[in-house]
Amino acid sequence: MEVNNIFTWYLDQHTEIEPETDPELIKQRVWQRRVGVKDSGRLTEAQIAAQEDRLGVRLPMPWRNVYKHFNGGWVGTLYWGDMSNPHSSDVVPIPQATHQYLALEDVAPLRERLPAEWEDLDQGNLDCSNLDPRLIAIACAGSEAILLDYREGASPRVCKAFFSKYEDDPLAAWETDRSTVWWPNMAVFFRGLYLQNRAA
Repeated sequence: MEVNNIFTWYLDQHTEIEPETDPELIKQRVWQRRVGVKDSGRLTEAQIAAQEDRLGVRLPMPWRNVYKHFNGGWVGTLYWGDMSNPHSSDVVPIPQATHQYLALEDVAPLRERLPAEWEDLDQGNLDCSNLDPRLIAIACAGSEAILLDYREGASPRVCKAFFSKYEDDPLAAWETDRSTVWWPNMAVFFRGLYLQNRAA
Protein backbone atom coordinates (compact mmCIF):
# COMPACT_ATOMS: atom_id res chain seq x y z
CA MET A 1 0.00 0.00 0.00
CA GLU A 2 1.41 3.39 -1.02
CA VAL A 3 0.57 6.62 0.81
CA ASN A 4 1.25 10.26 -0.05
CA ASN A 5 0.00 13.74 0.81
CA ILE A 6 -2.95 15.82 -0.37
CA PHE A 7 -1.03 17.99 -2.84
CA THR A 8 0.83 15.41 -4.92
CA TRP A 9 -1.70 14.60 -7.62
CA TYR A 10 -3.21 18.08 -7.76
CA LEU A 11 0.05 19.91 -8.29
CA ASP A 12 1.07 17.37 -10.89
CA GLN A 13 -2.08 18.24 -12.86
CA HIS A 14 -1.40 21.99 -12.58
CA THR A 15 2.25 21.87 -13.55
CA GLU A 16 3.46 24.06 -16.40
CA ILE A 17 5.42 21.97 -18.89
CA GLU A 18 7.62 23.05 -21.79
CA PRO A 19 9.62 21.11 -24.39
CA GLU A 20 13.00 19.86 -23.23
CA THR A 21 15.94 21.48 -25.07
CA ASP A 22 18.88 19.62 -23.53
CA PRO A 23 20.26 17.39 -26.34
CA GLU A 24 21.53 14.80 -23.87
CA LEU A 25 18.13 14.42 -22.25
CA ILE A 26 16.43 14.31 -25.64
CA LYS A 27 18.73 11.41 -26.58
CA GLN A 28 17.40 9.64 -23.49
CA ARG A 29 13.83 10.24 -24.75
CA VAL A 30 13.05 12.98 -22.22
CA TRP A 31 10.81 15.30 -24.23
CA GLN A 32 9.40 17.69 -21.62
CA ARG A 33 10.36 19.44 -18.40
CA ARG A 34 8.39 21.01 -15.56
CA VAL A 35 8.87 24.74 -15.11
CA GLY A 36 6.35 25.72 -12.42
CA VAL A 37 2.74 25.66 -11.34
CA LYS A 38 -0.08 27.39 -13.23
CA ASP A 39 -1.51 30.50 -11.59
CA SER A 40 -4.92 28.82 -11.52
CA GLY A 41 -3.50 26.19 -9.20
CA ARG A 42 -2.93 28.53 -6.26
CA LEU A 43 -4.20 31.79 -4.78
CA THR A 44 -2.44 34.89 -3.46
CA GLU A 45 -2.86 36.26 0.06
CA ALA A 46 -4.99 39.10 -1.34
CA GLN A 47 -7.29 36.67 -3.16
CA ILE A 48 -7.75 34.58 -0.01
CA ALA A 49 -8.46 37.67 2.11
CA ALA A 50 -11.06 38.88 -0.41
CA GLN A 51 -12.89 35.55 -0.22
CA GLU A 52 -12.77 35.64 3.59
CA ASP A 53 -14.42 39.08 3.44
CA ARG A 54 -17.13 37.63 1.18
CA LEU A 55 -17.74 34.72 3.58
CA GLY A 56 -17.49 36.84 6.72
CA VAL A 57 -15.09 34.40 8.41
CA ARG A 58 -11.38 33.87 8.82
CA LEU A 59 -10.38 30.50 7.38
CA PRO A 60 -8.66 28.23 9.91
CA MET A 61 -4.99 27.38 9.68
CA PRO A 62 -3.51 25.36 8.09
CA TRP A 63 -6.43 25.10 5.62
CA ARG A 64 -6.14 28.81 4.85
CA ASN A 65 -2.63 28.23 3.51
CA VAL A 66 -3.79 25.25 1.48
CA TYR A 67 -5.33 27.67 -1.02
CA LYS A 68 -1.86 29.08 -1.71
CA HIS A 69 -1.00 25.66 -3.14
CA PHE A 70 -4.33 24.01 -3.94
CA ASN A 71 -7.39 26.01 -5.01
CA GLY A 72 -9.86 23.17 -4.85
CA GLY A 73 -10.09 20.19 -7.16
CA TRP A 74 -9.91 16.43 -7.29
CA VAL A 75 -7.56 14.74 -4.84
CA GLY A 76 -8.14 11.09 -5.57
CA THR A 77 -7.81 8.45 -2.88
CA LEU A 78 -7.90 10.75 0.14
CA TYR A 79 -8.36 9.29 3.61
CA TRP A 80 -8.20 10.44 7.22
CA GLY A 81 -6.28 8.41 9.76
CA ASP A 82 -2.74 7.38 10.65
CA MET A 83 -0.59 7.59 7.50
CA SER A 84 1.98 5.27 9.07
CA ASN A 85 -0.70 2.64 9.73
CA PRO A 86 -3.38 2.99 7.00
CA HIS A 87 -6.58 0.97 7.17
CA SER A 88 -9.28 0.34 4.59
CA SER A 89 -11.83 1.50 7.17
CA ASP A 90 -10.27 4.98 7.51
CA VAL A 91 -12.70 7.87 6.95
CA VAL A 92 -12.93 9.30 3.42
CA PRO A 93 -12.87 13.04 4.31
CA ILE A 94 -14.33 14.30 1.04
CA PRO A 95 -17.63 13.75 -0.81
CA GLN A 96 -17.27 10.40 -2.53
CA ALA A 97 -19.45 11.48 -5.46
CA THR A 98 -16.72 13.80 -6.77
CA HIS A 99 -13.61 13.50 -4.56
CA GLN A 100 -13.23 17.26 -4.88
CA TYR A 101 -12.82 20.24 -2.62
CA LEU A 102 -14.41 23.47 -3.84
CA ALA A 103 -12.33 26.27 -5.31
CA LEU A 104 -12.32 29.04 -2.71
CA GLU A 105 -14.48 31.30 -4.88
CA ASP A 106 -17.16 28.56 -4.77
CA VAL A 107 -16.99 27.99 -1.00
CA ALA A 108 -20.27 29.18 0.53
CA PRO A 109 -22.70 28.59 3.40
CA LEU A 110 -24.17 25.09 3.23
CA ARG A 111 -27.69 26.46 2.94
CA GLU A 112 -26.70 28.06 -0.39
CA ARG A 113 -24.93 25.01 -1.84
CA LEU A 114 -27.01 22.04 -0.67
CA PRO A 115 -30.28 22.80 -2.52
CA ALA A 116 -28.58 22.58 -5.93
CA GLU A 117 -26.89 19.32 -4.97
CA TRP A 118 -30.25 17.94 -3.84
CA GLU A 119 -31.81 18.81 -7.18
CA ASP A 120 -28.95 17.00 -8.93
CA LEU A 121 -29.96 13.88 -6.97
CA ASP A 122 -33.48 14.24 -8.42
CA GLN A 123 -34.81 14.66 -4.88
CA GLY A 124 -36.78 17.80 -5.64
CA ASN A 125 -36.54 21.01 -3.64
CA LEU A 126 -34.86 21.04 -0.24
CA ASP A 127 -35.57 24.09 1.91
CA CYS A 128 -32.28 24.88 3.63
CA SER A 129 -33.22 28.35 4.87
CA ASN A 130 -33.17 27.18 8.50
CA LEU A 131 -29.56 25.97 8.28
CA ASP A 132 -27.19 28.24 10.16
CA PRO A 133 -25.22 30.48 7.74
CA ARG A 134 -22.12 29.83 9.85
CA LEU A 135 -21.94 26.29 8.42
CA ILE A 136 -19.51 26.87 5.54
CA ALA A 137 -19.15 24.16 2.88
CA ILE A 138 -15.59 23.64 1.58
CA ALA A 139 -16.81 20.58 -0.34
CA CYS A 140 -20.35 19.58 -1.31
CA ALA A 141 -21.53 16.87 -3.66
CA GLY A 142 -24.48 14.53 -3.67
CA SER A 143 -25.67 13.95 -0.12
CA GLU A 144 -22.32 14.79 1.55
CA ALA A 145 -20.52 17.98 2.51
CA ILE A 146 -17.32 18.95 4.30
CA LEU A 147 -18.14 21.83 6.63
CA LEU A 148 -16.39 24.44 8.70
CA ASP A 149 -18.73 24.93 11.67
CA TYR A 150 -18.37 28.47 13.05
CA ARG A 151 -21.47 28.28 15.27
CA GLU A 152 -19.39 28.13 18.45
CA GLY A 153 -16.86 30.80 17.55
CA ALA A 154 -14.02 31.86 15.28
CA SER A 155 -12.19 28.51 15.48
CA PRO A 156 -14.46 26.12 13.58
CA ARG A 157 -15.05 22.45 14.07
CA VAL A 158 -14.78 20.36 10.89
CA CYS A 159 -17.51 17.98 9.81
CA LYS A 160 -18.16 15.46 7.09
CA ALA A 161 -21.93 15.79 6.96
CA PHE A 162 -24.33 13.25 5.51
CA PHE A 163 -27.91 14.04 4.47
CA SER A 164 -30.02 10.94 3.93
CA LYS A 165 -32.32 11.11 0.93
CA TYR A 166 -34.37 8.34 2.56
CA GLU A 167 -35.43 10.53 5.50
CA ASP A 168 -38.65 12.54 5.33
CA ASP A 169 -36.62 15.51 6.59
CA PRO A 170 -32.93 15.07 5.67
CA LEU A 171 -32.01 18.13 7.74
CA ALA A 172 -33.63 16.94 10.98
CA ALA A 173 -30.87 14.69 12.29
CA TRP A 174 -27.84 15.15 10.03
CA GLU A 175 -25.61 16.25 12.93
CA THR A 176 -26.05 12.90 14.70
CA ASP A 177 -26.38 10.64 11.66
CA ARG A 178 -24.04 7.64 11.98
CA SER A 179 -22.41 8.61 8.67
CA THR A 180 -21.61 12.15 9.86
CA VAL A 181 -18.09 12.57 11.29
CA TRP A 182 -16.87 15.44 13.49
CA TRP A 183 -13.35 16.72 14.19
CA PRO A 184 -12.74 19.24 17.02
CA ASN A 185 -10.76 21.67 14.85
CA MET A 186 -8.91 22.04 11.56
CA ALA A 187 -5.52 21.13 13.04
CA VAL A 188 -6.78 17.65 13.96
CA PHE A 189 -8.56 17.22 10.61
CA PHE A 190 -5.60 18.36 8.52
CA ARG A 191 -3.04 16.32 10.45
CA GLY A 192 -4.82 13.09 9.55
CA LEU A 193 -5.23 13.66 5.79
CA TYR A 194 -3.28 11.35 3.52
CA LEU A 195 -3.53 9.71 0.11
CA GLN A 196 -3.71 5.95 -0.06
CA ASN A 197 -3.09 3.88 -3.18
CA ARG A 198 -4.56 0.51 -2.28
CA ALA A 199 -3.44 -1.09 -5.53
CA ALA A 200 0.22 -0.60 -4.63
